[in-house]
Amino acid sequence: MSLLMKSVLITAGLGLLFMLYEWSLMRKKKGGVTATDRKNLRDLVFFTAGACALVAFAVATLT
Repeated sequence: MSLLMKSVLITAGLGLLFMLYEWSLMRKKKGGVTATDRKNLRDLVFFTAGACALVAFAVATLT
C-alpha cells in the first residue's frame, strides 16, 4: 500500500470516527436528532472528503 493511500485512509478513518462520535452525541440529546443536526453531519461528510483530497494533494506533491 502506498504512502498516498495510507494517508488518505487514515484521514478518512479519523473523519468517520468523528462523525460516529457526533452522531452518538446527537442521539443522546433530549430532543433527539433534528434536521439541523443532520445538516451538520452532512457538512462533516463534506469536510472529511475535502480533508482527504487535501491530504492526497499534499502527499502527492511532496513525494
